Amino acid sequence: MDSTLITLIIKLVFAGALAFFLYKDAKARDYNWLMWTLLPAIVLFGSTLTTSIFFLSVLLLIYLNARPKGDLNPCPHCKKKIHYILAFCPFCHNSVKRECLRCHETVDWEATRCPHCHSPNLTDS
Repeated sequence: MDSTLITLIIKLVFAGALAFFLYKDAKARDYNWLMWTLLPAIVLFGSTLTTSIFFLSVLLLIYLNARPKGDLNPCPHCKKKIHYILAFCPFCHNSVKRECLRCHETVDWEATRCPHCHSPNLTDS
């Protein structure tokens, strides 16, 4: 096999794996998934294998430091992991929070009382 073809295959594997991870994680955090998925493809065109892998690892470090921090919880509707602060699931677009009818704060889907004002009056699930 030609060494350029092997180099291209290695670059595609690394860039594809990184693009897949960035897509899943950025989509779950509702954090500009298109940009983060396309960046590994742009970096793929680096001149050598080592520079491409270096830039892909730098891209990963930048993403891990810039992304919204916090836990990923399952959506009550589609069960995909989403960032805990989101009010709507970026995958199925259903509401993942309820609203307190007294203080109008958002509360977790499973809550029976508002953690802010302790009112049991929550929007229907």
